[in-house]
Amino acid sequence: MNKTILKILNMHCASCATNIENVLKKEGGIKSANVNFASEKLYLKFDSSKINIAKIKKIIEKLGYEAIEEFIDGDTRDHCKRARSPEIQKLKKRFIFALIFSLPIIYMVMSKMIGLPTTAIFEVYGSIIQFVLTTIVIISSFNIWTSGFKKLLRLAPNMDTLIFIGTATAYFYSLIIAILIFFKITTEARLYFESATLILVFISLGKYLKALTKGKTGDAIKKLIGLQPKEATIIKNNEEMKIPIAEVRVGDIILVKPGEKIPADGIVIDGYSGVDEKAITGESIPVEKKKNDEIIGATINKTGILKFKVTRVGKDTLLAQITKIVEEAMGSKAPIQLLADKVSFYFVPSVIGIAIFVFVVWLLLGQSLAFALTVFVAVLIIACPCALGLATPTAVMMGTGLAAKNGILIKSGKALEIARDVNMVIFDKTGTLTKGEPSVTDIVKIS
Repeated sequence: MNKTILKILNMHCASCATNIENVLKKEGGIKSANVNFASEKLYLKFDSSKINIAKIKKIIEKLGYEAIEEFIDGDTRDHCKRARSPEIQKLKKRFIFALIFSLPIIYMVMSKMIGLPTTAIFEVYGSIIQFVLTTIVIISSFNIWTSGFKKLLRLAPNMDTLIFIGTATAYFYSLIIAILIFFKITTEARLYFESATLILVFISLGKYLKALTKGKTGDAIKKLIGLQPKEATIIKNNEEMKIPIAEVRVGDIILVKPGEKIPADGIVIDGYSGVDEKAITGESIPVEKKKNDEIIGATINKTGILKFKVTRVGKDTLLAQITKIVEEAMGSKAPIQLLADKVSFYFVPSVIGIAIFVFVVWLLLGQSLAFALTVFVAVLIIACPCALGLATPTAVMMGTGLAAKNGILIKSGKALEIARDVNMVIFDKTGTLTKGEPSVTDIVKIS
């Protein structure tokens, strides 16, 4: 059974994550599929004899997302970081652009209410100006409409679908009324261009802030990976040369000078030194290392010069294994998250159904079409399920990440959830617990 982690881009809400899980679980050869919306990662267990990564990626891409396989060497993480940075900037620009063009509409609608001065142009051409400005805002946020529409066609509605239906309803209803006003067929009709505009402005702001938050949730993992040095000094033909860490291979002879980080796991073949393993093992005092002793990558050589033979690199190193454990714990779902996922999966279709229901009820009760549409749009917009899907995984990620930073490895979200009921802890090692910070306790005179 193979395990892998895929980075999933272009997810917009918890329903997207649940949709990916449900589709993959129906494929033969996939043992488990767990999508963490907060970290944008898919944790997979699959039988490579029945299905491969390339096919899994194609399935995900058909759903409208992008999948990138993750490795511990950092290349994929750099790629994802590069991919996220332009995305964040793009979301920021969309928000600012939408805000700028929405302000005149807000002024036109609110000026009379709060006694601000207005102009004859607003009175005569107000509906046309609102239509043009709202259209510009919609174009700037058109990715929300396209995403919502595509998910609706696939019968897998998400948060963007709610926004699309709500804003499109307000926009096209107002457009029809604006045309009637322009041809003087009606004059006493309410326009809702500002509603569509403000909704898109706030949603754009929300997406921008959410992207910023997602970028910070994996800080603990980044710090773990940051323990690994970027270069190594390799000895070939009795010559020393610096090479990137990614080019180090099993069997290479590495030279480590005092103060340098050990680039990979290996066995000492020459030299004597004390090695600071605090970042990996928690041991506060440097550990003596001599010929035939094992050394751990990402630890710090303190006193002497060491030569060692590399035994493990990349994803096989102890640091990589620790990182993998932390990542799997971050991606695992606490029992309460399984309930939240089930609710969020049915939540969006239910909201659409409720919105249609209240729309029909108000019409049957004799209210105007404009009032019924207002209620319809309101139900769709306020029912955003993002918090439902983000709250628990974000808490698990922050909790396991903070624990890892302090040297505590939590195996899963389930373990974290049941830890609240722990009332007794038994420590089994040397029988002694310390802070890991040696300090002077007594001063004894020798003479």
